[in-house]
Amino acid sequence: MIFVFLHIKIQIKLEFGQKISKRDFFKQSLSGVCGVTFGLSSIKLLGRNMENINLNSEDIEKGLWKWSREAYHYMKLDGSVKCLVCPNSCNLKNGQESICRNKINKNGKLYTIAYGNPCSVHIDPIEKKPLFHYYPGSKIYSIATAGCNFRCLNCQNWTISQVSPKETENVDLMPKEVVDSCISNNCTSIAYTYSEPIAFYEYVYDTAKIARAKGIKNIFIM
Repeated sequence: MIFVFLHIKIQIKLEFGQKISKRDFFKQSLSGVCGVTFGLSSIKLLGRNMENINLNSEDIEKGLWKWSREAYHYMKLDGSVKCLVCPNSCNLKNGQESICRNKINKNGKLYTIAYGNPCSVHIDPIEKKPLFHYYPGSKIYSIATAGCNFRCLNCQNWTISQVSPKETENVDLMPKEVVDSCISNNCTSIAYTYSEPIAFYEYVYDTAKIARAKGIKNIFIM
């Protein structure tokens, strides 16, 4: 289990007027749910076609879609819900979306809309992550969904990190399929990367549990 951190102190101005540095964000995350388990970039689709799975009118009415799951860590408040998965602590009224753009309050429950729908799927050399002398020479299966907790002005992946999963072309790839594809492509590990992985925490968590049971390493890249 490995945490990889970018020790770059960049001040992020959040939508609600807060300011938090990346360093402080990571420290707070470690003391919360992010301490659970986890130990860049032309698109390679690994035998699957990109699918345009944008919301249709019925989905918009519901506010949800096939790639939705109830969030794992949140608190119900009087008329709103508070997300507890990261230090942004979004407090959302019915119909509102989170700062990361992939969580929504629907009728008093918090849902992720970034589950099983990565917009980026790659096979990378392990050294690209970068990790020092960690299974050198091996391949790593890298996935990311759209959306991010940050608003970094220097983000090289802004085309996916600064949009919602509703705005990207995504791959239909549920957790078990991620692990199966990882194994079939002779990768020894899975990287949750490109955007900030806490933003798609539920997808990461479920995938990582299956991967670990199969002897696949999980790399959480923040």
